[in-house]
Amino acid sequence: MTRRQLLFTPALAAAARRRWPLGANTAVQGYSLSQAISLIGELEFEVIEIHPMGRPQPTPKVFPGFQFDQLTALEKREIRTQLKPFKTVTTHLPYTGLNWLSARVEEKQHAVKTIDTALEGSAYFGATTAVLHPQPLTQETWKARQDEYTEAIARWAGKAAKLGVRIAVETGFPHSVDDFVSLIQTVGHGNLGATIDVGHQGRFVELASRIPAEARSLPASVQAYNETTNTILSRLGRKVFHLHVHDIDPETWVEHKPLVHNFVDYPRLYETLGRIGYKGALVLEIGGPPEQMPAHLKEARRKLRNWFS
Repeated sequence: MTRRQLLFTPALAAAARRRWPLGANTAVQGYSLSQAISLIGELEFEVIEIHPMGRPQPTPKVFPGFQFDQLTALEKREIRTQLKPFKTVTTHLPYTGLNWLSARVEEKQHAVKTIDTALEGSAYFGATTAVLHPQPLTQETWKARQDEYTEAIARWAGKAAKLGVRIAVETGFPHSVDDFVSLIQTVGHGNLGATIDVGHQGRFVELASRIPAEARSLPASVQAYNETTNTILSRLGRKVFHLHVHDIDPETWVEHKPLVHNFVDYPRLYETLGRIGYKGALVLEIGGPPEQMPAHLKEARRKLRNWFS
């Protein structure tokens, strides 16, 4: 009997039957936005995640997106038409080069406006959920800025609610499981939840402080990593709105890899998702050379869909 058969409990069987919708994002370097949307549609994903940042034209070594206030009316209509076949659309809000906690008024206003505009674009294109990338603090402690941080996120939750979009804060910061869970719970807005990225748990001090770099690939370390993911899922429960899935290099803990390393314990993950009553999608975030992405995405979709057959 294989390990996967041993893990195939009644709860896991129920989770497998639930068949959460599968999706992929348009982060395919060198593709245009139209080409990336077409690829994900051709691979028969039900969910697509687009990026309201960047540019729709193909750019070497850069994945495509858009800045909503810079699109023409024709471009907006064309993108919306392309997205119609998908059951669900989600977005990943901008994060590069933004500082919405800056002491410089102009810098802070620019960051807030950029994310506001991206939320408006998310609503226009029919997104149900927008992923908010948490901004790390580089100098101050979490406790010193916690109230300001929470207030900013609560504002976006309120704005998104008026637009008909949910906000899902992605794991990665604060650098503590307790603080991250507390952030989601403290905001207390029904429209705000979490995006659990299976590759971000190495940033949590509860895990990183007890596993040295040279021990990352040991079975006990891999198990501890997966336990951390499942702990966050269990503690947040119905506040888990969204999931980013991929694989992780066991030697380096570098994430967003194709599903070839068997680092992420998907049977256990599926069981936990079933237990907490997860109602979102599984959205692939896989990197790689553009010529390899169609095969990577197709194989990942096959594995996730048929893992227990």
